Amino acid sequence: MYIVTCPEMEMFPEGGMPPSLRLLRIGNCEKLLRNPSLLTLFDMLTELSIVGPCDGVESFPNKAFALLPPSLTSLDIWSMSSLHTLECTGLLHLTSLQKLTITNCLKLENMEGERLPASLIQLAIIRCSLLEERCRMRHPQIWPKISHVKGIQVDGKWI
Repeated sequence: MYIVTCPEMEMFPEGGMPPSLRLLRIGNCEKLLRNPSLLTLFDMLTELSIVGPCDGVESFPNKAFALLPPSLTSLDIWSMSSLHTLECTGLLHLTSLQKLTITNCLKLENMEGERLPASLIQLAIIRCSLLEERCRMRHPQIWPKISHVKGIQVDGKWI
């Protein structure tokens, strides 16, 4: 299901979303993405894409995203204009997560907390120049959090 450019949408209609939903892409829906209980409705969700700009979201996952369903196998984060920090500890409960893609988050440069989930087998960082550079240099703040991931792709190149 795709929900795109609905700036006034604050929540899903009651009873209006199938509980067996497996794929959800939400883009340019600022108010909807600020609802902390947003994703608790989808315990079978396996693929989630979040597309910004999400102004004001400097850290991910934050309170609004702390309840990401543990059934996720793929998470894409796109164009979050204010994102500075990826909170690795906030993703540890995603024990099925295999693929994490972060694209066009130009201010993203930090990873905080523990490492990314042990289940992760592919990490792609695309057009995030600050974080890309730190990954390529195997920066001591970043590398211990991602080095266990088998496939790390930085701006189209495997490292």
